[in-house]
Amino acid sequence: MKFFIFFFPLLLFAQPKTTPKAIDERLKKSNFLLVDGKTDDMIALNQSVLKDAKSINYAKGRLYAYYNLALAFSMQYKYSKSNYYLKLMEPELKYMDDGSQEIAMNVVYSMNYRGIKMYDEALKKLKKNLIPADNIKNDSARYSLKGILLTQITRNYIEKKNYDSATYYGKSVIQEFKRAKKMDIGLNTNLKIVTLLLGEAKINQNKTDSAEFYVKSAQSVPIKLGNNEFAAFKLLGQIHDARKQYDSAIVDYKKAIELAAKIKNFRKLAELYGLISTVYEKTGQTDNQKKYELKYNALNDSLKTVDENNLKDTVGVLVEEKQKPLEDKNNLLLYIILAGIAGTAVIVFFVYKRIKNNDKVLNVKEQETQKLNQQLNVAFEEVIQLAKKNDPEFLARFQEVYPELFPKLLKIEPQLMNTELKFCALLFLNFSTKDIAAYTFVQPQSIQTRKNRLRKRLNITSDEDIYIWMKNL
Repeated sequence: MKFFIFFFPLLLFAQPKTTPKAIDERLKKSNFLLVDGKTDDMIALNQSVLKDAKSINYAKGRLYAYYNLALAFSMQYKYSKSNYYLKLMEPELKYMDDGSQEIAMNVVYSMNYRGIKMYDEALKKLKKNLIPADNIKNDSARYSLKGILLTQITRNYIEKKNYDSATYYGKSVIQEFKRAKKMDIGLNTNLKIVTLLLGEAKINQNKTDSAEFYVKSAQSVPIKLGNNEFAAFKLLGQIHDARKQYDSAIVDYKKAIELAAKIKNFRKLAELYGLISTVYEKTGQTDNQKKYELKYNALNDSLKTVDENNLKDTVGVLVEEKQKPLEDKNNLLLYIILAGIAGTAVIVFFVYKRIKNNDKVLNVKEQETQKLNQQLNVAFEEVIQLAKKNDPEFLARFQEVYPELFPKLLKIEPQLMNTELKFCALLFLNFSTKDIAAYTFVQPQSIQTRKNRLRKRLNITSDEDIYIWMKNL
């Protein structure tokens, strides 16, 4: 006890103080966690940083912590939480002298749009920020942000399956970095990522040699991506698969699966399950093929649920964003009206009359829209209930509500039977494998088999989501 009483004051003085410098050091550590794909650790660290930055009113610390949290949650497909921190970040931007953080914030918004397959909105957001990025005075920040923007544009074009555009923007990153006087950790990381993306574009174009060239180029970049190295192993697996070197492909895919699982990149994990399942099928290893096919289907169904939950929030953010310029226009209109009132009574009269006419038009359009929405909702709900009851009337009623789907399907495969058309209708209505099995009184395994057969008949590739394919049709 005497020992404790004597040394207790010394222990108090020995406690680390919360200072801006100490917070900056912890933020640097966050960057390394990001590269290693340790997003859970990154979130915990930045939540702690945010708490300490608030306690000493350190604006820069708050700003960077908000950004890091938004980025980490976006990488975990938790777009609602990501958007929450981006909203908290926006007011903090006024404390910064340059626009680099605003650009970085918009990049994360674009990632959230891409996550729910709103590729065009993501591309608009990214391309809009290319000019502000060019105006950044700091060379290192300018090259870094331009590289990130162009890399994200490349990624969006790959997911849109526009591989020529992806190649153009990917090569633009490499050209941009050639102008940099010194390649730091951030630039090398970005260079490796975009080089792997170029490899992905080429493998999807069946240009195996070009894909291998980019993989080797990425491996020569002096930086390690930690668990994110799964991307290189995935590409190597696809190259070996294309060359019918199936044993090597399986080894690569298993390594990629191990790394992707560690960073909880479930989208790529699902893709990898599908790829390795296909290789096992080619080699006649039926048990392994079914094992990974089941994993693929289970994970894919889970991701659909996640996407549905994320869609509403992210679309809400987009609507808010679209409303901002409208609000600015409304404010401008108000100033014009006030100026008119101050100027002459005649201008007031015409402005008032115009507003009244606009209101009438808007009311009529709103009433028409509400009426149409009510009719659509009633029809949709009726079709859903008929499907759940497995009612014989379902097929006929579905054709009345959605008259264009079946003709388009029959154009692709004229020999489709009514039972197959009914199955397509259930997929179009977004019923899961489990739901279809329950409503049609068959086993989920049989439903999955029917999905696979339908893919072959309609030429739907294994890496394409059959639900999205139906909607896009």
